[in-house]
Amino acid sequence: MMGWVKDVVSWKCGGTLYLSIPFTWLLPKAKDLSETHNGKTIAGGPAVDLVWISWAETPNQCDFDTLSMHNPLATFTTKGCPNRCKFCAVPKIEGDFRELETWKIAPIVCDNNILASSKRHFEHVIDSLLIFEYVDFNQGLDSRLFTSWHCEQMARLRGVKMRFALDSVAQEKPTHDAICLARKYRFRDFGVYVLIGFNDTPEDAQYRLELVRSWGIWPTPMRYQPLNTLEKDSYITPGWTDRKLRRMVRYYSKLRWLEHISFDDYIHDQQDMYAGDLFGEAAE
Repeated sequence: MMGWVKDVVSWKCGGTLYLSIPFTWLLPKAKDLSETHNGKTIAGGPAVDLVWISWAETPNQCDFDTLSMHNPLATFTTKGCPNRCKFCAVPKIEGDFRELETWKIAPIVCDNNILASSKRHFEHVIDSLLIFEYVDFNQGLDSRLFTSWHCEQMARLRGVKMRFALDSVAQEKPTHDAICLARKYRFRDFGVYVLIGFNDTPEDAQYRLELVRSWGIWPTPMRYQPLNTLEKDSYITPGWTDRKLRRMVRYYSKLRWLEHISFDDYIHDQQDMYAGDLFGEAAE
């Protein structure tokens, strides 16, 4: 599968520098690129929708398929999300939920809440994906909206990867129910995003991460980033330390190699130092 470019993407056209900026903490880097360019700069992307900038033009529309520059296999079929979670940038970036009339046919579906779409739209999306050997519902499926009908539709596809989210303990039951339902339809490839460091405690975060692990799935820890931060991993919610956040993210991101070691052993037996050496990371 094609990897993501999670960085500033830049290109020039007619003497103009274009920048696509996915994250706010990349804005300082984008500004440096603009200042070294002798000419006009046009910047766009989620970061520009969240933080006002003065060093580039920021048009409302772009004539380029910038998503494809970050991943040519990615697409959107809807925009927005009706949930409006406090930690999420989607409502500010994309506005109200809406179905797109046309979209690029591609196997990585990045809709923020495709299950909020109508049955007609969802079935149309599934029809368009039948040509691919695999399909990744990349941004996560809303477990509260997941039904047998969706499973029946998705069962028409090949190589499906489903991703859900466990942002709080309140989502434990619907997330587990959704995974159990999908397994009844013989789906086996799952991912679960676990938000940590947002209105929680280290104990709560570890509970949710271990819960996903108990379901036979390697969780994906997602450290909370304020919507306007200019420095990644700088925010520390009360009750946490930067060290705790980094250790938890590092360990649960490396379960492919560390699953035989408990999190407590990873800390107390200095396995984090071993992992840092093994994976090219600085020991704390």
